[in-house]
Amino acid sequence: MNWRAFLVCWLCLAAIGSEAGAQGATDLPRVAILSPDPPTAADPATGNPLAMFLEALHEQGYVDGRNIRLDFRFAENRLDRLPALAAELVKARPAVIYTHTTAGALAAAGATTSIPIVVGPAGEQTMEQLAGSNFAKPVANVTGFTGSVGSQEEKCLQLLKEAAPDLSRIGVLLNPDNRLWRDTPIPLNAAAEQLGLVLIRVESRGAVDIDRTLSHYTNGTVDGLLLANDSTLAGDSSIRARVIEFAREQHLPSASTYATYAQDGGLLSLGPDMGSIFRRAAEYVHRVIHGARPSELPVERPAKFRLSVNLTTAKAIGLTVPPSILGRADEVIE
Repeated sequence: MNWRAFLVCWLCLAAIGSEAGAQGATDLPRVAILSPDPPTAADPATGNPLAMFLEALHEQGYVDGRNIRLDFRFAENRLDRLPALAAELVKARPAVIYTHTTAGALAAAGATTSIPIVVGPAGEQTMEQLAGSNFAKPVANVTGFTGSVGSQEEKCLQLLKEAAPDLSRIGVLLNPDNRLWRDTPIPLNAAAEQLGLVLIRVESRGAVDIDRTLSHYTNGTVDGLLLANDSTLAGDSSIRARVIEFAREQHLPSASTYATYAQDGGLLSLGPDMGSIFRRAAEYVHRVIHGARPSELPVERPAKFRLSVNLTTAKAIGLTVPPSILGRADEVIE
């Protein structure tokens, strides 16, 4: 199967919209997809969560226009557009809405209290807000998956300090518009203090200002970098690549909870097994299409995390990764 051609076909069908529906597809189950990303996120080469979900949905046996109807809306990394796009999707009365990230989940839930919403994944606090604190039995029309646990960022800090004991100032790169990171790095301060680290908040909204933001940190202001797992930062392949390039140029040890950060050239990543999350998300969409209610589908936390270490990057920045980290790594990239 040529996945690139397959997904491009999906997107073309979605762009046709209601006209195609009038031509005979109106009786198919309609799945609305609300993405914070640009349309290119559906390209498998990007490793984007949307592409992973679409592949998992196809593995469930679904083909757009044959046994399902997909309606896409892309915010193109402008999170402020998500509520209006969610409202557009709701007007078509889909059988289920699929989205990911905290911003996507909040926008979808704000647009409807009746249409089932599957979120895969979003922040833990967001899922508590939308589905209730008892993840085993969601109380509203929202269910899905969390993408991290609260200790992941702390463990990334520990790994950075263990990999480079001389570190003292870590820049925490985040999007201030994302509610999940609104108070960061305050929640990490206790762990940072124990490690002898000072955390510096570094704000970027993505492509609009990433170069300008990074240019302020070329003078030794920070000696390490922690990249927040935000859809407009780590989740955007071009921004991720720019941050990785910057960290290499400045010889900064860097880490992220984004699953492929080390594979893409960052030093360390500690992320969930995203493939399993998106396979489960596709299963949830399948079950909703066949009548399951969100209250019957527990919100799930990641069950497995992968530590990846990039030794090529370590060599490039003049760092020797200690055996204590290599021995625990699930993946060592050379």
